[in-house]
Amino acid sequence: MTEIVTLRRPAVRSRFTWILPAWFAVATMLGASWPGNGGRLFCIGALAGVWACLLIDNTGEPSAWLVPTLVGGIPILLFLGRLLDRLQTDVRVWGIAMFASAAIAGFLLLQGHADVERAVEYHGSFWAYAVCALQLGSYAATLIALMVGAGRVASRSGT
Repeated sequence: MTEIVTLRRPAVRSRFTWILPAWFAVATMLGASWPGNGGRLFCIGALAGVWACLLIDNTGEPSAWLVPTLVGGIPILLFLGRLLDRLQTDVRVWGIAMFASAAIAGFLLLQGHADVERAVEYHGSFWAYAVCALQLGSYAATLIALMVGAGRVASRSGT
């Protein structure tokens, strides 16, 4: 009896591997359409990839930042999505966490101004706030899901 026994690994569904980068791409394109005053809200919302603009010394309109931001951010979100898939994160839980975090982020973004009208006047559009808040909400939901998933795995393994 010298047989090797191997345990079957559960199948990993590739949901987040595609959801996170696709959401990042769509939200970044929307953010480039409504970048806020001087591209500030675009830079805050597209934080996962806007670092790539610093490497190519891209000083122009936020629409010129779009391609480097996508090239810098999509691989990061592919990696994070793969981690969420391996942790078997529920898409519904992530979605609820995203919208709750986005509501909090939107509220905090608007707190820098006396009222909503002045905030919209300063950044040019309410949509700039909405897109930025949704992007920040997706980052927060991803971090929350990673922490919960890692805690669940640690509790199963007994460490």
